[in-house]
Amino acid sequence: MKPVVPRILAALAALACIGAAHASGGGPFDPYVNRSAPDIALSRYETGDLGVVMSSYNRLYLYAAWRSVILGADGIKKAPVEEAGLLRAIGNRHGGWMDASEGAGGYKDWEQAVSTALKKPVMAARQGNSLVYGYINCPLTSYSFAITTLNGLAKRADATPERLAAWVSSQRQVFRTCGDDPDSTRSPYEKPKPVIPPPVELPASEALYWRQMQQYQLASAAFYSEDYARASKLFAAIGATDKHPLRGWGEYLSLRAQARAAVYLQEDQRWNEAQAIRNESPEAAAARLTIQQKKLAGIQDSVTHILANPELASLHEASRAIGRSMQVHLTPALRFAELSKLLDDPRANPYKDDHLGDWRVLADDLLQSPSRDKLRGSASFVDWIVTIQQNQAAHALAEWQRHVKEGNKPQARAWLLASALLSTRLTPEQEQAALQVPASAPEYLTLRHALARHYRLAGQADKARALTDAVLASPVLTGAQSNSARNQFLQERFAVATSPADAAKYLLRTQAIDLDPDTGELAKSRQPSVDIGADGQRWLNSGLSAADLLTVAAQPSLPAQWRARIATAAWMRFDLLRQHEAALSASRQVEQIAPALAGLTTEYRKLPGAPERHHALLLGALNYGMSPMFQGYAMADKPRDRENTLADMWCKMPAKAGEGYMENTDAEESLPLPSLGDTATRDKELAQLGTLKTATGYIGDAVLARAKAQPNDPALPWLLYVTVQSTRGGCLDADVKTLSKSAFSLLHKRYGNTEWATKTPYYY
Repeated sequence: MKPVVPRILAALAALACIGAAHASGGGPFDPYVNRSAPDIALSRYETGDLGVVMSSYNRLYLYAAWRSVILGADGIKKAPVEEAGLLRAIGNRHGGWMDASEGAGGYKDWEQAVSTALKKPVMAARQGNSLVYGYINCPLTSYSFAITTLNGLAKRADATPERLAAWVSSQRQVFRTCGDDPDSTRSPYEKPKPVIPPPVELPASEALYWRQMQQYQLASAAFYSEDYARASKLFAAIGATDKHPLRGWGEYLSLRAQARAAVYLQEDQRWNEAQAIRNESPEAAAARLTIQQKKLAGIQDSVTHILANPELASLHEASRAIGRSMQVHLTPALRFAELSKLLDDPRANPYKDDHLGDWRVLADDLLQSPSRDKLRGSASFVDWIVTIQQNQAAHALAEWQRHVKEGNKPQARAWLLASALLSTRLTPEQEQAALQVPASAPEYLTLRHALARHYRLAGQADKARALTDAVLASPVLTGAQSNSARNQFLQERFAVATSPADAAKYLLRTQAIDLDPDTGELAKSRQPSVDIGADGQRWLNSGLSAADLLTVAAQPSLPAQWRARIATAAWMRFDLLRQHEAALSASRQVEQIAPALAGLTTEYRKLPGAPERHHALLLGALNYGMSPMFQGYAMADKPRDRENTLADMWCKMPAKAGEGYMENTDAEESLPLPSLGDTATRDKELAQLGTLKTATGYIGDAVLARAKAQPNDPALPWLLYVTVQSTRGGCLDADVKTLSKSAFSLLHKRYGNTEWATKTPYYY
């Protein structure tokens, strides 16, 4: 039995009564600032390397921050810690989903084991069955346990084809009971659930060992069919039978079933139960608590009985875990208060007996309820966390002032962090206290970021620049190894830049996504992308004149690919604005930065007049994906495929400074843009550019005008084809149908014998 123990323990863990893991929702996300979790290795984060703490963090990350600040830099390094303790307490970072490939592999291994044991091919799951795609409903570890058991049975001297087939038949019935039926095409979530009969019990004439091995299957089938009372009784019988091959698991599995029975409600009863609890009187609540405590006492008696048996020593900790789990589920308010008191001592080990993990389960429920304000008084850290998550800046400030007055330095440090984190402007006292925090303190970077924000909002740009420049060059920020923290300081510095050239130094941001679920830090398997954030993109699109764009493009701190796109945008703007000399000059700068465009820039300058140059530039824009706007994708370094080319290089351009152009500013919570450079010229240029059509409309009109002025231009059939193709989606103007029909008609009427007309069988 010993070699099987780890797998059985894993299989049984799937039956535990646990709370749902905290998982963030979908929607837009900030690729540069992690707002729900730190991008710092959790082994460092929980020992004081906090980076810049966010008010939107999961409660347990806030708890770890509170504990670090209360203990201080020296105390937290000496505090009790367990490897991956915080990660375990947080729960499954992926929301409990299992990769389909894992399910497919487990089920395939089961089929292979059956085929080997029975010495014949196994019928595959029916087409349309979820098992075909790897979506299993039973615990994956239950398959591995079944495989191990079957392999062991097949090696027995008394194994016969009939006995093995009978065991496999019973096990298949168990899997059907928990939702994996290879013969069914109905969804496992379809209601009502089918009633699966239990395995047919072996006759008394069958050998005892084989009957005893099936007893486990009969008890498991009862468990999966939600008949927990029967399952508990059957498992208890196994545990009470001398020399039973699975006796060591019987009493423990009976406890599992007993625990599940204590909290089980049918799906249609759960909502009614929740409503009843929400509206019950104090007397009813007290009566319900008495019932729950009686259930808990019965479970604790079972746990005590297991703990008293040295033969079950390997299951003692798992049994204790069930007892703790039932405290969470049956008496949540009492357990929450008890755990809060234990965790309020920062010197204690928060991972002992999974205190922090159990607290998380309770907090995810209770701190969302109307009774949250009553519960926050159960411990100082609970009040601290609720204050931050509810953005209660006034309360945080009052608590800091109170603890300063009382001389409680640890609490004062924690509440200074909370008050500075939540406040947009700091009081003179907060400012001075934050400035005095040493670089070694866990809260240092968070308070420095709060100071930078304060100085910016207070109009003290010089102080903001000096502070952020010092932090960006400091070993503290480098040592944090947090792209998220660095990006926040870069964003603050960008917002108080002194010139377009100065701002260019702070445009680039390194992504802070792809956290490794085993460590909590940035995954080592891939190099994070370096991009320009939404604030920088909006600044380039609606914050600068074309001439200032060229200044930014000339900055060597930016990679050539970004400089080329910025310079190209300036060139196109000058041309669209009919600033001919400036456009010619810009083409030379583009050529220096992007040699791949040398042919286009040279031709542009050689053409005799502005109309011909304008036409050549529009052709080049189509071929290379060039745009007067800074796009979120790279410009091609060679011509695009002609058949798949579209006039998709720009949408409706901003008409005034700061106007959006599809940047991700909401998700990235961008700061106000710096107003730099020649703002008067910028405003005039944007007003003109804002009157122009989208690329599809503008180029389409230009193509039709070209066809009228120079009908023999050999590029016209392709250009008309591109115009029609471009009107079928993307950014379009109100007259797009008319444009599409006109281009289609002209293409077929004048150039009907070309390949491009053949490839355009219909319009719009």
